[in-house]
Amino acid sequence: MIEKYPVTLDARKARYVLGFNRASALAGKLARTRLPGPALQAVIKSYAAFFKVDLDEMNDDLADFSSFDQFFVRELKPGLRPIEASSNVMVSPSDGKLHNFGTIHDGRIPQVKGFDYSVADFLGNPAMAARFEGGTYATIYLSPRDYHRVHCPLDGSIAECRHIPGALYSVSPMFVQGMRFLFTTNERIPIYVDTQFGRVCVVMVGATVVGRITLSFSELETNRTNARAAERFQPALSIAKGDELGAFHLGSTVVILAEGQWKPKELSEHLPVKMGMPLFESAY
Repeated sequence: MIEKYPVTLDARKARYVLGFNRASALAGKLARTRLPGPALQAVIKSYAAFFKVDLDEMNDDLADFSSFDQFFVRELKPGLRPIEASSNVMVSPSDGKLHNFGTIHDGRIPQVKGFDYSVADFLGNPAMAARFEGGTYATIYLSPRDYHRVHCPLDGSIAECRHIPGALYSVSPMFVQGMRFLFTTNERIPIYVDTQFGRVCVVMVGATVVGRITLSFSELETNRTNARAAERFQPALSIAKGDELGAFHLGSTVVILAEGQWKPKELSEHLPVKMGMPLFESAY
């Protein structure tokens, strides 16, 4: 509720003080540090107990990991996330909680009730943002307990991706509801997928303690001084619904933007979602 988390900060003005980039980079480095097996397993078990992580879903054994980062981007057992097969149904690209969804009006998306943000600022591309006017959006928050790989919501082809540098504020509910322009200030990677229903953009948004965002189809990644800023694919890269796009190396949020009208499939705000479950059905 907005009353519980009053808006007191502007992310654009506070980013140089509270952006948490250095602390997040350090956390990512520590997460990638190799640890002795018994010590690492103790850390993972403590983390799993505190955040209620279901370790039975993992495809690997705890003994197979050499760092906490490897555990955090763990793969799931095959078949554990069924993918809705209907070609006209858009599925969730990740596990998490559906923060909000709806129609894009006047080039803006609500961050929470009462204030919104510009799609052009979010994508860093006004011309591209115009394509999504009147289209559909959905925001999914990934908590520390969730599976943190991100997948493609529809069959299609990857046209391009881009790294937009920024701050690394927390994307927890308190920050989302208490800090304006959070998503247009945080570091992010928009991934553009062309489908038979129009263009879809899956935006991976960085957050505090996110050491890196990596992609499965490109060497582009965040928090690297020599990382590529953008990549366009000619010809475009074919991808199937449910194929992996990338991973968050500690926490964050996914925002989906889609051209055209999509009908929600029994959705409600704050609904827990799993990768592969139906989100929207094409209205055409």
